[in-house]
Amino acid sequence: MTLKPKPIEAQEKTGKLRELRLADETARKAAGTWGDLTVGEVTHEASGSTYVQIWKGSRRPDLAVAPSATAAHVPVEDWPAVLAWLKATRATGFGHNVIGWTLSKAEAQRIKASRIAERRGAGLTVINVAEDNVVKLPKRRKA
Repeated sequence: MTLKPKPIEAQEKTGKLRELRLADETARKAAGTWGDLTVGEVTHEASGSTYVQIWKGSRRPDLAVAPSATAAHVPVEDWPAVLAWLKATRATGFGHNVIGWTLSKAEAQRIKASRIAERRGAGLTVINVAEDNVVKLPKRRKA
């Protein structure tokens, strides 16, 4: 099976999109907002409650995976409130929304604090206790 080359128009479109992405990446790196953190929000519609979290990388962590142990992406100060929230809602009916990705630590903190204030202003119950703290990410072990 041979692959057909892309039409010229598709190649041009792909090239322009790549240039735009690289320009955006360069501008964000220069501004200090580029990094490897992601900000997301877990909401429970039925109870009108939400938890805003920061984690490293693009893979979304699941709060309910190990509810008996502290999750690495949840600050220690938040864990008792998160655990009580999971138990009260029976860990069902949650929605997850990614707010921002490839963020620096400072930008992730800013977005998290902004989202918490926005959600409180909208009348939602915010589970976050340590809202000013970025997650203390575990250090990688050397092999």
